[in-house]
Amino acid sequence: MPFPIRALWLSSTALFLSIAMIACMASSTTPDSAPDANPQVNSEVNPSPRKAPAQVGEPVGGGPFAQFIVKYRDDSAPLKQQGVVQTRLNQTAQRLQGVAGKGGAPTLTWKHRMGINADVFSVSPALDRAGAQRLMQAFAADPDVQFIEPDNHIALDPIIRGPEVIEK
Repeated sequence: MPFPIRALWLSSTALFLSIAMIACMASSTTPDSAPDANPQVNSEVNPSPRKAPAQVGEPVGGGPFAQFIVKYRDDSAPLKQQGVVQTRLNQTAQRLQGVAGKGGAPTLTWKHRMGINADVFSVSPALDRAGAQRLMQAFAADPDVQFIEPDNHIALDPIIRGPEVIEK
C-alpha cells in the first residue's frame, strides 16, 4: 500500500472506531440513569430499586428431570455463602409437598457450584414435566433467585453428509 493510501485508511479506521465507541456509550444510557429535572419526584415514584423477576427455563422433552441449575442474585446469602445453598434448597422442598407424587416433598441435594456462580442440584425422585415446572415456579418465587432451569443435557449428533455430487 502506498503511504498516502495507508495514512488515509488508518485515519478513517480511527474515526470509525471513535464514532462506534461513542455510539455504544450513548446507547447504554437508560432513563433511570439519565439526570432528572426533578429528582424528588423520581424518589417518590420509585423509592427503592425492585429486583427483576427470576427467569425460568423451559424443560426440554417430557422428562424425567432429575437435575436443575439455580443462580442466586449477587447480593444474596446463598451466593455469598455456599453452605447456605443446601438450607435454601431444603426450605424450597418443604413448600413443594406433592410435587414428587405420593404426597411427599422431593429431596433436593446440592451437587456443585459452576464457574458462573450457579448451583447444580439433583431432585429425587426425578420429576415429570409438570413437576419440574412447579419446582421452578417455587424457586422463581424466591426473591434471591436470578434464574432456574433444568440441567438439559446437550448432545452433539454426528454430522451425516451425503455423497458429494461431482460435476463433469
